[in-house]
Amino acid sequence: MTKKPEVKYPLFQAPVRSIFEKFSREKDVSLVYGEPIIMKNKQVLPVAKVNYFVGGGSGGQLNEEQTVSIEQGEGGGGAFSIKPIGVYEITDKKVKFKPILPINLILTFVAVMSFGLVLLIKKKR
Repeated sequence: MTKKPEVKYPLFQAPVRSIFEKFSREKDVSLVYGEPIIMKNKQVLPVAKVNYFVGGGSGGQLNEEQTVSIEQGEGGGGAFSIKPIGVYEITDKKVKFKPILPINLILTFVAVMSFGLVLLIKKKR
């Protein structure tokens, strides 16, 4: 039986690691706070919620001298999301946060839905 020639690969570094390192080097507050929009007497600063998840793994087998990888494998994945949540309005006199979904609209919706459920429950009795 002939011995299979040993294939030599350079020492291994997972690509997920380089992607995560690049993201961690370049992240700053501009991911959460956008560039300010300047108007006549106020500035508007957009705000977002940022989520990211990354993971990965790798494995391999080194040769007897522990210098060259002869077998290797890798895997990885991730997710990244940015959701706008509102804006800060900045004037000379005050700073005010305005959410994208106004709380009054949300409370009105909840009240109408609750009232509708009460009517449905009473009707079934």
